[in-house]
Amino acid sequence: MEIGVFNLHGGCFPPCTHLSSKYKMSAMKNLIKLFAFIAFLGLAIFPAYGFASSNSGPKASGEGVGVISGWTVSEIKYQLSSDPSLVSGVSFELDGAAGTVSVKLNSSSTPYTNCINTNGYHWQCDFPAGIGLADMDELQVIAVGG
Repeated sequence: MEIGVFNLHGGCFPPCTHLSSKYKMSAMKNLIKLFAFIAFLGLAIFPAYGFASSNSGPKASGEGVGVISGWTVSEIKYQLSSDPSLVSGVSFELDGAAGTVSVKLNSSSTPYTNCINTNGYHWQCDFPAGIGLADMDELQVIAVGG
């Protein structure tokens, strides 16, 4: 007599041929039901997860000319460098929280300058090399996230 040993299928592994075909069919049906249930769960859960992750709510963002949904820029102040023909920075207020803000002052320039949130909705953007007043033809602000 064995104590503490689990006898699977009457002590035979893999299952012995002496087991009844009724028992084998029942075991096979249970295995098929288990597989079908797991497949159903996969088909039901993964699309729901994908929908939930894409439905995280609106985030304000926008870029372009004219009125774009997102933020309103106000209280724009330019800072002159020691050479009064150059702008060394610009500060402004947004009407809502933003995660990242960048600006450029020249439409033909491709790089944007990153800005720093100094307090609440107030942002400061510095141009260490300075931008010539004669070269400035726009203030383009790109804000993302909140």
